[in-house]
Amino acid sequence: MRIFRLFWLQVALFSLTSYTLVHGEIHVTPFLPQSFFFDWNLPGQPVPIPVTEQCQTIHIVLSRSTAVGPNNVGPYYLQVYTSLYTIPIIIPIGNVLTYDWAVPFPPNTLYQICMFDSFGNTGGCQATYTVIPSNSTPTCANVTFNPQLGVSATVDNGPMAQYGWVDQCTDISITPTNGTAPFTLTVAPALHPPYNITSPDSRAINWTVSLSWASPFFISLVDANGNMWANGPLHSGGGGTIACLAGNVTDHNDSVTVPVVVGTGVGGLAVGLVVGMLTAYVFFRRRIHRKLESRRWVDISSSAPETPQALMFDRSSSGPGQYRPVPTASSSGGISLPALASHPSSMPNLRTEPGSQYHVEPFILPDGDSRVQGEAGSAAQSRIVSTHGSIQHPTTRQNQVYVVHHDSQTPPVTIYHEDGTQIVELPPRYPPSLSPHTEVVNENRSASDSRSDGTRSDSTTERIGLQQSRRPTQVRKPTGPRS
Repeated sequence: MRIFRLFWLQVALFSLTSYTLVHGEIHVTPFLPQSFFFDWNLPGQPVPIPVTEQCQTIHIVLSRSTAVGPNNVGPYYLQVYTSLYTIPIIIPIGNVLTYDWAVPFPPNTLYQICMFDSFGNTGGCQATYTVIPSNSTPTCANVTFNPQLGVSATVDNGPMAQYGWVDQCTDISITPTNGTAPFTLTVAPALHPPYNITSPDSRAINWTVSLSWASPFFISLVDANGNMWANGPLHSGGGGTIACLAGNVTDHNDSVTVPVVVGTGVGGLAVGLVVGMLTAYVFFRRRIHRKLESRRWVDISSSAPETPQALMFDRSSSGPGQYRPVPTASSSGGISLPALASHPSSMPNLRTEPGSQYHVEPFILPDGDSRVQGEAGSAAQSRIVSTHGSIQHPTTRQNQVYVVHHDSQTPPVTIYHEDGTQIVELPPRYPPSLSPHTEVVNENRSASDSRSDGTRSDSTTERIGLQQSRRPTQVRKPTGPRS
């Protein structure tokens, strides 16, 4: 379940990223396309000199020339910025291609002229000129100003000064404090087309100073009713970064087109699905591997008392369980248990508790020897062993059978039942009519058979021996070398 949650989380994050790529746009204000050119250079002057006498008349000429912007359509007007006033001067010139205008500003005034047609298409802005005193008595008409617009202007380090230097790639924030929306912010750098930014409400308008170092510019704001505000000349400082000078593109998508984004989204979903499936496969494979590893080992100490595993584990002490080996048969035919050697105190209880002990007797046919009868009592006591009190459980749900294999001269297999009953697998018996060769083979197959059988030539004796009751006895060891 956790894997599927992670998968859908990846899908959601990818969808949000795709949405951001489609709708995340960088607004970089470009210059206005220039529709025409204008100037007032003197004929024959090789290099324009940005100086004008007070009340000097300048002859303004405009032409389409090599401009690539929208076609210019009159009437035209001049927008003049000065260092003397915080309001730009608007001068209509009509639908003409030439115009004479007397500069009315006092000496030491800096001014800059920009030109627009009836649709707002621009002819650019000229260089910043300086007014010097006239050689004669100046006579010129006064200018008329539009109503003043209230503005709060700030830069990155506080309020903006009228003649300040604003670092490159930092923002200028202009907030109208009165007037009627919409508002249009105009940035007019010298010898460049201006920038225009329009706001539908009275919220702050931000512009990033994307001019090279030491470039002069003016800034102005106008509302829907013609109220105006201006500031400058300002200059672009060099204290900031120049990352914004890489290019001037407006409404630039920082992403590819929608079809490509959709295709990328589908591919991302496919990749996420494959990754999710691989993760699930690895997870479940590791889980199955852990289960298989856990099943390879049996916790004997925590097994139920009735199980065979518990019979091999000693729980009698308060400490950790100890392993108890399975009873094995000794070379003398008896059953030995190492636990008895390590716990001698438990020996007396083996005789007093019924059901917790059993006798291990090798089945030996009587051979008429009185020693077998005489040694029965002592052999019985020496053969008494016990596997543990937990061997016999009357409440056990299923029967358990224990098989002990012998490598000595005793019968090859001894079987113990859960309730304590011993089952001994006897060696084969042959009638006396068999040939001597067969008798020799049988004697050589099991030395214990020859010692327990006695003489096989008398069939009557064998039948009598089979009918007699079993008595514990001890296997006699051969006294001489085998023939």
